[in-house]
Amino acid sequence: MLQNLSGMGDLFLANLGALQNQIATTQEQVSSGVQISQPSDAPGEVGDVLELESNLGRVNQVVSNLGQVTGEVNTAESALESATTLMDQVTSLGTQGANSTTTASERSDLSSQVENILNEMVSISGTQYDGMYVFNGDSTSTAPYQLDLNSSTGVDQLSPAPATRLIQDASGVTFGDSLSAQYILDARNPDGSVASTNVFSAVNSLRVALANNDQTGITNAMTSLGDASGYLSQQLAYYGGVQDEVTNATDVAQKFQLQDQTALTQLTSTNVASAAVTLTQEQTELQASLQAEASTPKTSLFDFITQ
Repeated sequence: MLQNLSGMGDLFLANLGALQNQIATTQEQVSSGVQISQPSDAPGEVGDVLELESNLGRVNQVVSNLGQVTGEVNTAESALESATTLMDQVTSLGTQGANSTTTASERSDLSSQVENILNEMVSISGTQYDGMYVFNGDSTSTAPYQLDLNSSTGVDQLSPAPATRLIQDASGVTFGDSLSAQYILDARNPDGSVASTNVFSAVNSLRVALANNDQTGITNAMTSLGDASGYLSQQLAYYGGVQDEVTNATDVAQKFQLQDQTALTQLTSTNVASAAVTLTQEQTELQASLQAEASTPKTSLFDFITQ
């Protein structure tokens, strides 16, 4: 009989402890707004939570990467817009120099102006974003070119590097986002010779022809400038296309981001209204249990002895 009384007391204390723990859990869910903070809170839903967290982490990284790429691409596109403007200026100077009435002295002055523009073109090839050279392919830590008026193209290539980087969108599709200065400004034929679309060479050829008062050379340089200008415009259009791709990829990634975050929030967040009702019920149950225990007749050891 004594063992039975002890068992009943232990059972009451165990139930009381469990109920108090449940009340504490419900109170935490109401105050924090989170109903799943650890696996034991909802073992059956842990797999879904982990999958959503993994997806969200991946998409967050994609959004972050695309933000960085957006800055790089916009910087590159702006730089090439400046380069096309410079090519228009060079063409205008060449047109003045090609005039048969232009004197040798005037052509010399025009040559100096073209040299300044060539130097600006070299600066554009070294355009940086966030400390990285955007036109040096995979070698973003070094400048691609420097001015060298003794070179046939007017420049020296410092660190040739291909642009092989691919950007991944939220669906896993990849696309290229950059071109190298070698490809844009220093185009070469398969055998390594200077291509007719080589921007550096075209500008430098005009500089040399003007300095030498070479009418034929100026005419030839103007033809090269036309080819190089058209080619440069194509590269500017390429970056315009990349801007569109990055914008679209960012929009899609942000939609995935919102979708995953919403699903995760719905799965892990507390329904405060429902939890508040549950908490009231649990507290009422606790109160009833304590009152019932208090009203239960107590039998002492003396009562058993005297029976």
